[in-house]
Amino acid sequence: MTKDIIKDKFLGPILLTLFFMLFSIKKTNDLLFLLIFLLIILAVLCLAFYLRKDFYIIKFSADSESTNIEYQRNFSEQVSDKFSIHSKSIKTLDFSSKSFLEPFHKISIRYVDESGLYDKKTFKTNDDKTFIELIYKLK
Repeated sequence: MTKDIIKDKFLGPILLTLFFMLFSIKKTNDLLFLLIFLLIILAVLCLAFYLRKDFYIIKFSADSESTNIEYQRNFSEQVSDKFSIHSKSIKTLDFSSKSFLEPFHKISIRYVDESGLYDKKTFKTNDDKTFIELIYKLK
């Protein structure tokens, strides 16, 4: 899973930098400046995408009353966190399937927290079986 998390974190910045390079290479004559500029852009984008808060599902359990999801935050952390929610607190569920550029399925849960405010958490999984089970158990 670490390889997929690295791909998820750094494929976007690399593709954005390459896309910007394709449009910029014709407009400049100074290739050294362009190379340094692109490396700076790549470093900033990689840092921003790395610091992004993503929740990767390790395992879950769901019944008619509650849903429990155990997840990890990044590939560097081996500590898992737990998310538990009562089924009546869930307001909306959004599911998106993985694609070529997005190696993970996404499950977004919008819910009412303990203080009565709306909150949203998005969990990711690259396991097709887990994604399908979550769809059936949460719907």
